Amino acid sequence: MIEKQSLPSAPILIESIRSIGYSFQSAIADLIDNSISANAKRIDIYSIPNDNPYIVIFDNGNGMNENELEEAMRLGSKSPNDIRDENDLGRFGLGLKSASLSQCRSLIVVSKKDEKISAFSWDLDYVILKNSWSILEFDEEEIRKLPHIELFNNVEQGTYVLLQKFDRIEVSTSNLNKTISEKMNLTIDHLALVFHRYIEDGLEIFVNNRKIEALDPFLTKNRATQIKRTQEIKINGATIIVKPFILPHYNKLSEEDLKKVGGKEDLRKNQGFYIYRNKRLIIWGTWFRLSRQEELGKLARVMVEIPNSLDEVWGIDVKKSTANIPDIIKKNLYSCVEESIFTSKEIYRYRGRKANRSNENYTYIWDRLKTRDGFEYKINRDLPQIQLFSKYLGKDQLIEFERLLKSIENNFPTNTIYLDVADGKIKQEYELSEEEIEEVFIDFKSCIEKCKEFEMDIKSVYNQLINTEPYCNNEELKNMMGEEIKKYE
Repeated sequence: MIEKQSLPSAPILIESIRSIGYSFQSAIADLIDNSISANAKRIDIYSIPNDNPYIVIFDNGNGMNENELEEAMRLGSKSPNDIRDENDLGRFGLGLKSASLSQCRSLIVVSKKDEKISAFSWDLDYVILKNSWSILEFDEEEIRKLPHIELFNNVEQGTYVLLQKFDRIEVSTSNLNKTISEKMNLTIDHLALVFHRYIEDGLEIFVNNRKIEALDPFLTKNRATQIKRTQEIKINGATIIVKPFILPHYNKLSEEDLKKVGGKEDLRKNQGFYIYRNKRLIIWGTWFRLSRQEELGKLARVMVEIPNSLDEVWGIDVKKSTANIPDIIKKNLYSCVEESIFTSKEIYRYRGRKANRSNENYTYIWDRLKTRDGFEYKINRDLPQIQLFSKYLGKDQLIEFERLLKSIENNFPTNTIYLDVADGKIKQEYELSEEEIEEVFIDFKSCIEKCKEFEMDIKSVYNQLINTEPYCNNEELKNMMGEEIKKYE
């Protein structure tokens, strides 16, 4: 048997690596991972429109010397099976190269350490020309000509990444600068979410000198957010932390809150698990088939924190944008999903009733009745208003009145109300204005006069009305009713 070397073609393999599946946003995020792993406290991104658009990512992290930088430029510079520092966001030794070259044909990396600056480049056109795995090393004069290279003047160490020749974007647009600017705007929100926990801990990320503010998908600073019981799941000697959150109802969210959770329109699709690997958000907005996304469950979000030692178990890919729940812990997470979605539904279910109402003797206009197939809603025939009105009606009129009530019940717009409530389009905690209070009070006095006319027990009717909608919803109105009823004592 004869051993032969079968080396891959450099141009062909690199072009294949470019097609791993990075989006523009995930590619930039992968480059930010390297800065965070290098203990950077500040990251600056520059994207300046010109005849030859470029993107610069600069950090004040640990930096690399010449040998370290040359090794970092190697494809597969680290084995995915190596034991990593628990805070390392890398895994395959491909991120710097694959993420960058997925978007452009030229990658230049400059790094400063021990007062020395080194620079190397992958240029795909040069690789094709030489048909070899050739990288280019820059001398000091060439380094000085690079855009924004003066950023190194203010740091003792750090790393600079320059992306150029955006061929894949260029072939899909008639205005390259505009398209890159639009993609960068989307990337700002992407970074604000993916790295929100790092930003909250003090990491600063700037895009064209504009600081990125963290997006908090759990609204942890909102007092109405519910934090459920935290679970710890052990697997292969490592610990997975699971913490469910229930967002406040839409009506309790400010414009700033809505922005942090992705906007009103995205509430539904952003429910589900939020998988973090060392505080870095990997994937979100999915229940991994443990449940389905639904309108009334859209307030439920479950944070899952996994260590990088479980990458293989969770199926973390090179892009760090996909993951799969291990079968061994699905049962543990299922109960968490059920509890979270149930709580979300409860917020909508009881939204119309005030939380501080402890008196179970209140009489509601609509009765919610359990049936064999679920629930149905019926108009409460015991309402004092209905009872009083019925006394005016003869036998035939009572039959027609009952038909009218049933017709209203049978045509209850369930689906429309369901969607409107879930979308926050119905104001459910309704406060009476001063004019409305006066109108309702006039109706009350008219009702009492009719009760007197029919020789009904006025005190008994009053006690019923004061615990009935809409009277029971307003303290001022109840006080006015109490003063009025004293006239009949």
